[in-house]
Amino acid sequence: MAKEIELLDRYEQINAVAQMYIKGTTNPTTIAKELGIKRAAALELIEEWRDIAKSNDDIREQASEALQAGIQHYSMIVERLWETVEQSDKADDYKTKNGVLKNIADIEAKKIDMLQKAGLYDDASLGDELAEMEEKQAILISILKEVTSTCEHCKFEVARRLAKVTGKTEPVVISGEVSE
Repeated sequence: MAKEIELLDRYEQINAVAQMYIKGTTNPTTIAKELGIKRAAALELIEEWRDIAKSNDDIREQASEALQAGIQHYSMIVERLWETVEQSDKADDYKTKNGVLKNIADIEAKKIDMLQKAGLYDDASLGDELAEMEEKQAILISILKEVTSTCEHCKFEVARRLAKVTGKTEPVVISGEVSE
């Protein structure tokens, strides 16, 4: 009887960890504090829950559906943001366009992160994906520079913000006449 109670308590702990994890509390230290257990025990319970979830077809199916819905949601957002880019381009609203392009890059990064956490990106494809992201980043930077080239204020503001994001100082071309 005592073993059955211990087993029941263990499943209750696993369930408590699973509920927190599903609700977005994925930090083992936070889970441990909330449940009043040691961090090592929280890590162990998280692993047990993952093993149970991996072997349960219903849980895997629900996770797959949630992942697909998340990907569709991100794709819909990106599609709408590209419409905003086109509209702001027509209206010569470069500040909005620059902000929206950055938002697109951020959303794509979140989508990739979600797929990585789901285990759908293996290490071999990560290198390819990283190279593709770097290429896209270079393209976005060149688009931003081109779009802001006619606005002195925008040019400096975009360069400042890009430097913040990339960690590199972006060169700014100053046009105009030089007087002697």
